[in-house]
Amino acid sequence: MKKLFLLKADFQDASRADGKRYFCPECSPIEGLLSYYPHLREELEVHYVDYNRPRKVLVDLLGEENQSCPVLVLEDGTFINEPKEIIRHLTEKHQIGHSHA
Repeated sequence: MKKLFLLKADFQDASRADGKRYFCPECSPIEGLLSYYPHLREELEVHYVDYNRPRKVLVDLLGEENQSCPVLVLEDGTFINEPKEIIRHLTEKHQIGHSHA
Protein backbone atom coordinates (compact mmCIF):
# COMPACT_ATOMS: atom_id res chain seq x y z
CA MET A 1 0.00 0.00 0.00
CA LYS A 2 1.22 3.50 -0.79
CA LYS A 3 2.21 5.68 2.16
CA LEU A 4 1.47 9.39 2.25
CA PHE A 5 3.35 11.53 4.75
CA LEU A 6 2.11 14.99 5.68
CA LEU A 7 3.21 17.44 8.35
CA LYS A 8 0.91 17.80 11.33
CA ALA A 9 -0.88 21.13 11.21
CA ASP A 10 -0.55 23.91 13.77
CA PHE A 11 3.12 23.44 14.55
CA GLN A 12 5.66 25.82 16.01
CA ASP A 13 9.02 26.36 14.34
CA ALA A 14 11.65 26.22 17.07
CA SER A 15 14.09 28.11 14.82
CA ARG A 16 11.81 31.17 14.97
CA ALA A 17 11.32 33.13 18.16
CA ASP A 18 7.97 34.56 17.10
CA GLY A 19 5.81 32.01 18.96
CA LYS A 20 3.53 31.69 15.93
CA ARG A 21 1.81 28.49 14.87
CA TYR A 22 2.08 27.32 11.27
CA PHE A 23 0.77 24.86 8.70
CA CYS A 24 2.59 23.44 5.70
CA PRO A 25 1.42 25.22 2.51
CA GLU A 26 2.59 22.28 0.38
CA CYS A 27 0.67 19.72 2.47
CA SER A 28 -2.60 21.64 2.69
CA PRO A 29 -3.75 21.06 -0.95
CA ILE A 30 -3.20 17.34 -0.50
CA GLU A 31 -5.07 17.43 2.82
CA GLY A 32 -7.86 19.12 0.87
CA LEU A 33 -7.94 16.23 -1.61
CA LEU A 34 -8.25 13.79 1.28
CA SER A 35 -11.29 15.79 2.39
CA TYR A 36 -12.81 15.95 -1.11
CA TYR A 37 -12.14 12.26 -1.83
CA PRO A 38 -12.45 10.30 1.45
CA HIS A 39 -11.85 7.00 -0.36
CA LEU A 40 -8.18 8.02 -0.65
CA ARG A 41 -7.78 7.40 3.10
CA GLU A 42 -8.77 3.78 2.46
CA GLU A 43 -6.39 3.43 -0.51
CA LEU A 44 -3.37 5.07 1.13
CA GLU A 45 -1.67 4.79 4.49
CA VAL A 46 -1.76 8.40 5.65
CA HIS A 47 0.81 9.37 8.27
CA TYR A 48 1.24 12.71 10.00
CA VAL A 49 4.72 13.64 11.15
CA ASP A 50 6.05 16.40 13.38
CA TYR A 51 7.64 19.48 11.87
CA ASN A 52 10.88 19.12 13.83
CA ARG A 53 13.70 17.14 12.32
CA PRO A 54 14.91 14.51 12.26
CA ARG A 55 11.70 12.88 11.14
CA LYS A 56 12.71 9.37 12.16
CA VAL A 57 10.07 7.48 10.19
CA LEU A 58 11.14 9.24 6.97
CA VAL A 59 14.84 8.89 7.72
CA ASP A 60 14.36 5.15 8.30
CA LEU A 61 12.30 4.77 5.13
CA LEU A 62 13.96 7.19 2.68
CA GLY A 63 17.25 8.36 4.19
CA GLU A 64 18.24 11.50 6.04
CA GLU A 65 18.31 13.62 2.88
CA ASN A 66 14.64 12.86 2.10
CA GLN A 67 12.69 14.19 5.10
CA SER A 68 10.57 16.75 3.27
CA CYS A 69 6.80 16.63 3.27
CA PRO A 70 4.54 15.96 1.60
CA VAL A 71 5.90 12.70 0.26
CA LEU A 72 4.12 9.74 -1.31
CA VAL A 73 5.99 6.43 -1.06
CA LEU A 74 4.94 3.94 -3.71
CA GLU A 75 4.71 0.18 -3.25
CA ASP A 76 8.08 -0.38 -4.93
CA GLY A 77 9.86 1.99 -2.51
CA THR A 78 10.21 4.88 -4.93
CA PHE A 79 8.72 8.14 -3.86
CA ILE A 80 7.26 11.40 -5.08
CA ASN A 81 8.00 14.51 -3.05
CA GLU A 82 6.72 17.30 -5.30
CA PRO A 83 3.14 18.32 -4.39
CA LYS A 84 2.01 18.78 -8.00
CA GLU A 85 3.41 15.37 -8.93
CA ILE A 86 1.69 13.75 -5.94
CA ILE A 87 -1.60 15.30 -7.05
CA ARG A 88 -1.00 14.15 -10.64
CA HIS A 89 -0.32 10.61 -9.44
CA LEU A 90 -3.46 10.56 -7.28
CA THR A 91 -5.52 11.90 -10.19
CA GLU A 92 -4.22 9.29 -12.61
CA LYS A 93 -4.13 6.26 -10.32
CA HIS A 94 -6.97 6.82 -7.83
CA GLN A 95 -9.85 8.15 -9.94
CA ILE A 96 -10.14 11.62 -8.46
CA GLY A 97 -11.06 14.78 -10.31
CA HIS A 98 -8.57 16.84 -12.25
CA SER A 99 -7.38 20.22 -11.03
CA HIS A 100 -9.16 23.01 -12.88
CA ALA A 101 -6.32 25.50 -13.12
